[in-house]
Amino acid sequence: MKAIVVHEPGGPEVLKAEDRPDPVPGPGQVVVRLAAANVNPTDLGARQGLYPPGFGIEGPPYVLGWDLAGTVVAVGEGVADGPAAGATGATSPLAQDDEDLTTTPADGDPEPAALAADADPGTPAFGPGDEVVGMIPWYAAGAQYGAYQELVLLEARWLVRRPETLSAVDASTVPLNALTAEQCIGHLGAPEGSEVLITGASGAVGSFAVQLAVAQGLRVVAQAGTDDEDWVRELGAARVLPRDADLASVGTFTWVLDLVPLGEAVFPAVADGGTIVTTRPIKAEPGREIAQRPMLIEEDTANLERLIEGVATGGLLTRVSHTLPLSDAAEAHRTVEEPGRRGKIVLVP
Repeated sequence: MKAIVVHEPGGPEVLKAEDRPDPVPGPGQVVVRLAAANVNPTDLGARQGLYPPGFGIEGPPYVLGWDLAGTVVAVGEGVADGPAAGATGATSPLAQDDEDLTTTPADGDPEPAALAADADPGTPAFGPGDEVVGMIPWYAAGAQYGAYQELVLLEARWLVRRPETLSAVDASTVPLNALTAEQCIGHLGAPEGSEVLITGASGAVGSFAVQLAVAQGLRVVAQAGTDDEDWVRELGAARVLPRDADLASVGTFTWVLDLVPLGEAVFPAVADGGTIVTTRPIKAEPGREIAQRPMLIEEDTANLERLIEGVATGGLLTRVSHTLPLSDAAEAHRTVEEPGRRGKIVLVP
């Protein structure tokens, strides 16, 4: 099979196609024939050798890619046991109980997720021919798995079934982005009815965050990308700020999701005593009592199934810019690095 492998950190040119042996699933594992792999900004960082400490990632060689959709072609011991997954969709894909929210502890970095591979009778069963979508927890898995290859080895627990009404390409844009958005909102902890400022609202994570925040009864003030205000309004934002808005003059907010992230530039918009959740730690402003909660995604297939169903039924919107062949992964990374792109770049075989 063909895989896109990074042998040394660097620019897009370090993404090289090479032949690798077909993977064989072990206990609790599956092999998926790739139909679509989403290209995320975190892939670009990992390509350059940039990833959070504490996950045991020793460096290249490795295959990139968190999000994928495809067809199960082989299963390991234990995976065929247990009840079928995803037989019916949720009637209200965006409805959830408070206890269903998964958040990162506010007092420190998350612990790497356990990698126990054994499937138990209560886990969803998969078999050859099943159409699936999932997220590889690339950091927590120590860069030992990756989606940029024709045959992808995964832990079965990372997958959910893909509804027939949802294309593989659209499905592949959901896991990392929608789960990050949902966990950011849960981590923020804003009460229903609160006003929330969301930066990067027209990006993949930000677009899901706007929709999920509105669904949870929050009033969203969203900063859109250049000339992308209409999209953010369509997502339900009550007020839309242009990309070049001076955040020092738009008022202050007790609750802020900085999803660009803007970093220190967002502090003028944060009220004293406010809370900010960001996907990257920011140096705190001296003399201001602002709670800062950096967020790093955790795997959560129960909520992933609900979010996938939300996109399949039209309750959640996603955007795809265009697809590129897997062999053009380097070009995909170059495109993602360019400003002004709207929607996700997805690799297809």
